[in-house]
Amino acid sequence: MQCGTVRVPLDWKEPAGRKIDVKVARVPARDRAHRVGALFFNPGGPGGQGATMLQYGAADTLFRGPLRERFDIVSLDPRGTGGSQALDCGPVLDPGQVVFPKSPREYEQMRRSSRARGERCLARHGDLVRNVDTVSVARDVDAFRAALGEQRINYLGVSYGTFLGATYAQLFPHRIRAMVLDGPVDHASGPSRFLREEAAAMEGEFNRFVAWCAEDTACALHGEDAGAVYDRVVARADRTPIPVPGGKVAAVNGDWIRMALPEQLLRLRLIEDSVGVNAWVKLSERLAAADRRNDASGLVEGGSYVGNPDSPYTVVSCLDFPPQFTGYADAATRLRQARKAAPRTGAAAEAWIMSASCADWPVKATNPWQPTTVRGAPPILVAANTHDPATPLPAARRLAARIDGSRLLVTDVNGHVSYYNSACAREREAAYLISTELPEQLTCRG
Repeated sequence: MQCGTVRVPLDWKEPAGRKIDVKVARVPARDRAHRVGALFFNPGGPGGQGATMLQYGAADTLFRGPLRERFDIVSLDPRGTGGSQALDCGPVLDPGQVVFPKSPREYEQMRRSSRARGERCLARHGDLVRNVDTVSVARDVDAFRAALGEQRINYLGVSYGTFLGATYAQLFPHRIRAMVLDGPVDHASGPSRFLREEAAAMEGEFNRFVAWCAEDTACALHGEDAGAVYDRVVARADRTPIPVPGGKVAAVNGDWIRMALPEQLLRLRLIEDSVGVNAWVKLSERLAAADRRNDASGLVEGGSYVGNPDSPYTVVSCLDFPPQFTGYADAATRLRQARKAAPRTGAAAEAWIMSASCADWPVKATNPWQPTTVRGAPPILVAANTHDPATPLPAARRLAARIDGSRLLVTDVNGHVSYYNSACAREREAAYLISTELPEQLTCRG
């Protein structure tokens, strides 16, 4: 494990101006005689701390087999995160704030929470808040490439990391040897379609969780209607917050529990297997405790975007994925459309988390919604799941259509990101990264 820093301009439009340090890390290839090059990894987010993950052993957890043997695994903590001057501005969504406004007054309260969060951020961090967008991070990646002495990069980006990779490919197509974009974000979606698609996918995944509970005795709610249990727990928390004995918060309300789904419903099997945890088993146990014992301590342990201290998630989202609300009627229409697409889970999706957190952000979006078109790069492999609750398949199809020469690998599996949930997808992505030859078979069954 080798750690360091790369010094880059705070504002890439002023390269001679103020500089900041970005934390970087490298884990050398095991098989030096057959080393292919450096494999740049971004774990998603926005705000995923790749260098810090490598420091905690992610190279051995996530890159077993040929990728670990033949590539130097390299990553960075994106500016504003981890060891790269981390932003600290408070939670993504403040406990007690309005999350799903039901009136113009509540909409204004949501906006005030967002404005206060942004002003707090500016007061603490100044111009850094204006310069953590994805285009800036893509330029940092290229500075890291140059510092490593690599002429071209190999890249694996998952979830939000696909947007960073596509942005890099748009800016530096000639600097790519091979690139995998797995679990794609389509930056041309716009906030309304982003929410509709994600809400529908999240509800679909929740329904699969309910069906699994009915079939598998490992579910703590086996023999019950898990969906009805969830409804009952949320409704009770709406009336009277559910206690958290000995927890960091005294109790949690219904919105807190709704915004736990985008964290606790996601399957990441590769990571789960390495730590011996099944996300759905844990979620069923936490819902059972909340329902039977009126105890939400397990749910709090699992996490929610309400109270989540991940400030970089909000700041990057506000610069890259602005909500573009025109008023309460617009917000109400989006929430209504989400409920139509997802009658049970509604807008409990990252798309709404970003919009609610950024509802009145005091810094203008520097990289707002727009197509990411890539020309002049070598063939790029895009990968997606049929049932990904966080980055739905339609977005992957649209992104692949905008990347000249790309191919789309579709895996018939649920969970977030093909690489994390399918051995078949991992094998095909690894073979492509080593050989640069796109797979002939572009479907995987689980």
